[in-house]
Amino acid sequence: MRFLICFALLAVSSSSAFAASCSERIAFVQRVIDDDVKTGFADKKVHDAMSKDLADAGQACRAGDDAKAQALISSTQRRHGYPVR
Repeated sequence: MRFLICFALLAVSSSSAFAASCSERIAFVQRVIDDDVKTGFADKKVHDAMSKDLADAGQACRAGDDAKAQALISSTQRRHGYPVR
């Protein structure tokens, strides 16, 4: 029984960002890049490019294509040097 409880806790704690809905993840990444451009961590060009990619992901998300939206979010994070969780 302890083994099952430990396994369940491990499974829940190791879930990736893919467990979050695409709309939640888009909002989170957008907040991060908004803050980064305000603090000077990211260039405005990077912010604009990522925001466009996130808008495309938002369209896929609203169309019900969660897998495509998640892939678009991950690819823009990787392309611009943000960690993918």
